[in-house]
Parts: sequence; C-alpha cells; structure tokens
Amino acid sequence: MHEASIALALLEELDRLAEEYKASEVVRVKLKVGRLSGVVVDCLIFAFDAAKESFYKSRRAEIEVEEVPIRYRCHQCGCEFEAEDFLFPTCR
Repeated sequence: MHEASIALALLEELDRLAEEYKASEVVRVKLKVGRLSGVVVDCLIFAFDAAKESFYKSRRAEIEVEEVPIRYRCHQCGCEFEAEDFLFPTCR
C-alpha cells in the first residue's frame, strides 16, 4: 500500500513548510490526484488521518482530495474530452 508512504511524505513536507514559513499549524490540505496515478483516494485519506498524530504542526490538519479525471485530445478534430476508461478512448 504505497498510499501510506505518500501520506507520510506529505505530512513530513507539511511540517517542514510550516516550520519554514513560521506557521503555528497546518489546518487544511487540498490535494489533486490523477485518476491514472494508481492512488486509492480512500486509502490515502485513511493513512493521512492515521499518521498525522505523529506530526506536531499537522496533527489537526484535514485533507481534501480531488480526483482529476482522465482527459484526452482528439488528434483528428482537436476536441478535448474526459473518459472513464484509458484504453481506446473515442472522441465524442
């Protein structure tokens, strides 16, 4: 489950940035995750919430994750569109 390592790295970076910018705490984190990233959003949120207690400046942070859809551009007409499946997308 690489979501746990992503959550830990994110929390480490948040605490480092809070220290660098002299913030007393991190309140909210907004994160965009691409649909093809292989990240399971629910697992990432769970890992973040489970690990944040160990990080002083981020211990009360809330995470908000937006899953970014797959976007394509048709080579024939230039139309941009979203698709549910990354295999053989078709222009609409």
